[in-house]
Amino acid sequence: MTAAIQQSILLELMQPNIEEPVRQLYDLYFESIVIQICKNGGNSEDAADIFQDAVLLLIEKVKTGQFRGDSSIKTFLSGIARNLWLFELRTRGRRKNREVLYMNGEDKEMEIPDAFFNKQNNTDLLKLLNEIGDTCKKILTGFYYEDKSMKELLIAFDYENEQVLRNKKSRCMKKLKELIENNTILLQNLKSIPIYE
Repeated sequence: MTAAIQQSILLELMQPNIEEPVRQLYDLYFESIVIQICKNGGNSEDAADIFQDAVLLLIEKVKTGQFRGDSSIKTFLSGIARNLWLFELRTRGRRKNREVLYMNGEDKEMEIPDAFFNKQNNTDLLKLLNEIGDTCKKILTGFYYEDKSMKELLIAFDYENEQVLRNKKSRCMKKLKELIENNTILLQNLKSIPIYE
């Protein structure tokens, strides 16, 4: 991508209607992110979710002036996708460990070393999940904690198609993020936790 095309996309992302620059991002980078995620143990559905989250983060960074194009969009999206996927793999690993321990009747002895899952954070997060509404709570907990695929959630929630459900999931995440940002104690607790090693 030339510097002029990148600058054009960044300028368009600042506008109210961002449909065209988002389509360009998908055309230019979606395939490479799919390959990246699939090479690291994911599938095309995982890659679609990760790419969407990375694009949303890029849009947010552009609109808040935190991304001005000092690095390439490709480098930014690739780095974010890598970090999101590593976090997802760790989360899945923890879920699998919990399930194995539970099935073996060892759940009482199980300790989760990750500071993110301390009692106070969990209580605060559950309160916030209740505030975003029942549908959002079920979509986010189904996807992130119960490890349900978008196809499974689509059947459960009877949305028109997967893209509509993905859009709803994104809106739910945005609501949750806003609530977390307004909860200064929880936000400080979460900021103090190193998510990526």
